[in-house]
Amino acid sequence: MSCKDMDRLIQLYLDQEIEETDLQRLWEHVQTCDSCRQSLREMIALVQTLEGIRSKREDSRIVRMNQLVKWMAVATSIVFIIVFSPPLQSHYQSESDIAGRSPEPIATHAAEELPVESAEMMVLATGSESLPIPENDYIRVIRPRDDEEGLEDDELQADTAWIYPSALPFVLQNQIDWHEQLKRLVFIGVPDSDTLHTLLAAVGFSPSIQEELEEPSFPTSVILTTGQNPQLETFTFPEKESSISHWFEKMATTPAIP
Repeated sequence: MSCKDMDRLIQLYLDQEIEETDLQRLWEHVQTCDSCRQSLREMIALVQTLEGIRSKREDSRIVRMNQLVKWMAVATSIVFIIVFSPPLQSHYQSESDIAGRSPEPIATHAAEELPVESAEMMVLATGSESLPIPENDYIRVIRPRDDEEGLEDDELQADTAWIYPSALPFVLQNQIDWHEQLKRLVFIGVPDSDTLHTLLAAVGFSPSIQEELEEPSFPTSVILTTGQNPQLETFTFPEKESSISHWFEKMATTPAIP
């Protein structure tokens, strides 16, 4: 089977819809194809990143709920509230598993809650952008110009905004309250720590959130989930067009927790 066929099988694998025979074909192919093996690793890394963000935000919500329970117990002295939250589970394989043995079906907390419809996303990129931008009904591409000052409110009607490298200067030069209008921001190809620091301030966040990161290796890409408890995660943006399309699809079907 061709690498193009493998792109489809990788997506089925991540969506937990792959048949046993196709799973075997995928395993046999990635043993000999470095490109497809890397694509599979990148996609698993993406899902793990999204799950990590979801887990952190759910843990934060649990903490806030526990604080509310304590306050109510003191205030009423007669009310007992029990909060139960099942642990999140993730059964993704490591890279060594992918390279060394047959992959097994995966099951994730996030996958169980994927919505049927894809959330609308916007891509901010100039006409000189070299990275591929997937074409899909739920993806709206906005081409900022040097003479523009910010974006109109109707241009920010999306759940997630992808800021491609060519559009980073535009964001740095224009103060936009992105955090009040978008659920998730994805910065691609941030060159250094100072640029990331300035980007966070430009979109309305305290740069102190950057302290959560574990010394990322630059250039890097960043997922910023907005809300009362914003989360920041770094990841490696893929180079293959098919892998980029998979990333967009997975992001579109994985809602950000408010």
